[in-house]
Amino acid sequence: MELKDIEALIRIFEKGSLAEMRLREGDFALSLKKTSSRAPERQAETIAGTVAEPAPAVKAEAGEEIVTSPIVGTFYRAPAPDAPPFAQPGSVIRAGKPLCVLEAMKSMNQLDAEFDCEVLRVIAENGALVQFGTPLFEVRRV
Repeated sequence: MELKDIEALIRIFEKGSLAEMRLREGDFALSLKKTSSRAPERQAETIAGTVAEPAPAVKAEAGEEIVTSPIVGTFYRAPAPDAPPFAQPGSVIRAGKPLCVLEAMKSMNQLDAEFDCEVLRVIAENGALVQFGTPLFEVRRV
């Protein structure tokens, strides 16, 4: 299943009247459950039993923003294990430039900055399994 297909399923689920949906394809499983009328709870797991933990609550200070994961996947700060990180505290990232890489279903997805920003804090751990909405960076627009 392609990332675009997963994203389309999530959008359809969010707009629909189903309260819960489960999908399993190969070693990938996706479970969506609406816990309130506002936002569905998302959880992904493999048959082997690895589970994405719920996104931790992170509150930004005034003037600061939290960049969150748009997908379920593995968070990597650099394009390769021996390469320097794309973003670290104090670095300024221009709009359209990479912040990190998210690996989903053996596909490497570069997450680019949506606006010029200064990285204040890297929240996620390198190599961590993240879910949709997991806080990754705390940034300030520049």
